[in-house]
Amino acid sequence: MLSYNFFTKLPVPYLILVLFNLITPKVIIAGELQPTSLMQQETKWLVQALQQAHFNKVSIKNLSSRDFILSYLNKLDKSKLYFNESDVVEFTKRYSPTLITFFEQGNLFPGFEIYNSYKSKSIERLDWVTEFLDSEFTFDSNSSYKFDRTDANWETSEEGLDELWKKLIEFEVLGEVLSSVETNSTSLSLSKGELTNLSTNSKSKVRKRYERWKKSILEFESTDVQELYLTTLTQMFDPHTTFMNIKEKEKFNQTMNNELVGIGAVLSDIDGYCTITELLPGGPAESSRELNPKDQIVKVAQAEGEFINVVDMKLSKIVELIKGPKDTVVRLEVKPVNDPSSTKIVRIIRDKIKLTSNLASATIHKVKFDKADRKVGVIELRTFYGSSGSGPKATDDVEELLQKLRVEEVEGVILDLRRNGGGYLSEAVNLAGLFISRGPVVQVKSTDGKIRKKFDFNPKLAWDGPLIVLVSRYSASASEIVAGALKNHKRAIIVGDKTTHGKGTVQSLIQMNLPFNFNSSTGKKSAAKITIQKYYLPSGKSTQIQGVESDISMPTINTFLPIGESDLDNALPCDSIAPVNFRRPANEFVYALDDIQNLKKKSLTRQQVLPEFVYLNKDVNWYKNKREETTLSLNLGNRREQKIINQEFSESMSEDFDNLSKNAFTQKNINLNIVDLQNTKSREVRGDNKDGNSTTNLYKLPTNFDIRLHETCRVMSDWVGIIESRNLTHKN
Repeated sequence: MLSYNFFTKLPVPYLILVLFNLITPKVIIAGELQPTSLMQQETKWLVQALQQAHFNKVSIKNLSSRDFILSYLNKLDKSKLYFNESDVVEFTKRYSPTLITFFEQGNLFPGFEIYNSYKSKSIERLDWVTEFLDSEFTFDSNSSYKFDRTDANWETSEEGLDELWKKLIEFEVLGEVLSSVETNSTSLSLSKGELTNLSTNSKSKVRKRYERWKKSILEFESTDVQELYLTTLTQMFDPHTTFMNIKEKEKFNQTMNNELVGIGAVLSDIDGYCTITELLPGGPAESSRELNPKDQIVKVAQAEGEFINVVDMKLSKIVELIKGPKDTVVRLEVKPVNDPSSTKIVRIIRDKIKLTSNLASATIHKVKFDKADRKVGVIELRTFYGSSGSGPKATDDVEELLQKLRVEEVEGVILDLRRNGGGYLSEAVNLAGLFISRGPVVQVKSTDGKIRKKFDFNPKLAWDGPLIVLVSRYSASASEIVAGALKNHKRAIIVGDKTTHGKGTVQSLIQMNLPFNFNSSTGKKSAAKITIQKYYLPSGKSTQIQGVESDISMPTINTFLPIGESDLDNALPCDSIAPVNFRRPANEFVYALDDIQNLKKKSLTRQQVLPEFVYLNKDVNWYKNKREETTLSLNLGNRREQKIINQEFSESMSEDFDNLSKNAFTQKNINLNIVDLQNTKSREVRGDNKDGNSTTNLYKLPTNFDIRLHETCRVMSDWVGIIESRNLTHKN
């Protein structure tokens, strides 16, 4: 427990102010959100944990109060539409001197005061919008609206905000008008009657949008304010250190373990109704045979308890009502999509749901080009998931898929990590070990300066043939460890974006250990995900900021998007340590440096001439130019001209893409056993395809042509051909 004299560090004027606030009871305005005593204890715990566990060992006293307040205001009002410059100055002046002391005492007063001010201004502004939407819009001016306000300055007055909002609302109404206007009309102008009708309908849509936004603000809870405020604090240390309240920690656990307990339905809020958008295969909801996508849930009851009306209720609250312990009953009153005039009661027993859509998956591609005809296996892994129990683990699943690909006699394997944002460090080490017999995978440096080398000691090889790791700027953390280690070992060729994300830090989930009186009655606790280590490749190089560089890169819009580590505030710097000396077994597969140069030359030649890369470059350049646009006209005629240009480009590109898709390599899916079991169970529930997997072994054109994967398959085919030629030469 922190021992700190609250008054000794305060300047006299603020000492008087604090004493006044302590003596004079605060008047709580109806609708204002307030912190709880539990939050106070959680905050004090978090401050201690950050100072003791974070890699940088930074004292909270060294943080800039002014920068923190500006960061919090930007999180609340990113587009700078509610607060003005004088508000920002006042908040900074009022809270900066005592902010650190408030944190040490666990006092969230500044965060809630600022949020309540934001809430009040938001509601007032949204009511203003409702009135302003009664105005008449002619859309014939030469004005424009700067829609990207990320780097804009705060407006200097309320009058400035009024003018900004007038343009914003006109911009949004004009957008709705444009979406309703036919682009094939020969005339770019509309009659007054046409414009009036379109404008009326468009204003109605915009009004509903802002009514929903007002509803979401009114549903914002104290725990939401706490999480936003404390995460602002944690991200002053680095962008990956976060605070998780009980709800967020539960979501995190579900993501990492790929399982949850519930009914197995994906829900969304559509016009105030909790609507089923998807039934998870093999889950209780699908097995009940009484629920369908687009059904609306209007009431929820626990077992034989009373029903609670959930129409217009916050979706997260509805989800909490529907979820519950395994083998317990939840009853739903539902409006069926095929008979919305009636309702029915559906009784469901909750069960553990395996989130198989996030598990590793594989496909086999028949690569036919340049007189070659080869089978190439592709494994897509979206996260390095794991479980302390019997749940799914990324390494086990990838190994299972590799075994199935070997049975299918693929000649090369592509590990697709383009959408993989990381996961368990232990899974990254184990998964890299599937492709090397032994050796270092990663070095980890702790805050005490000690460096621990993590090796793969398992001599077993799940795949000892040609291997490509396909990456993008979204490949981060654990995926960078695997890609970088396999590159260091000369075991895999890296293909994709020029570099990966550049996250070279390790986080640990630290559960809050609070006094008994402050623990949740359910036993659930909040947590902090804190950066405690930095990792380095076997070469000693850090991936922090710089990422892992591809051996062969392809054009991508990702190059121009702010999605890398270097684009994040307070990112830790890049450095390096000593390499690990290791020797690979003489008979183990490694690539030759000449191979990479030859493959790169072949790929770059194709990228210069093949129609799919002409398409890809055209697409990238178009979106690059669009991204650089931050202002749009408020003139209907000008915007219709631009819309026609955009639509003609889109139609032309769609036609080109459809033609290119016809030349895609055919492929077939290879599923994990657990996925096949769920699919079989799902088919039995639906009563279709009772013959089993009769269609799964057929090669088909992909439903979505993936140009970068297509070229990576060619690179693999080239590589297999080079290896075959070299082996043939050695034999002769």
